[in-house]
Amino acid sequence: MSILDNMIQRCAEAGYTPTKNIEKIANAKKMMFGEQEWQRCPCDGKNPARYCISEQCRKDIEEKGVCHCNCYTKADLQKTANS
Repeated sequence: MSILDNMIQRCAEAGYTPTKNIEKIANAKKMMFGEQEWQRCPCDGKNPARYCISEQCRKDIEEKGVCHCNCYTKADLQKTANS
């Protein structure tokens, strides 16, 4: 499974919606970390507490509506933004 596929799957499992940036973030993760460490955050790669759908990521989404990388959003916010 590709990094993008993994990101989309984690997003769906968590009940969030990917933003239009998900492909860019997936490509950045591949270049910066490779397949083995794809979960790491390319915007805060030295912080082990921040990774795809981590508690920190979820907190950002719940409080701000979007994660730190602007990759995942609350499902209801994305629908509103696209209406």
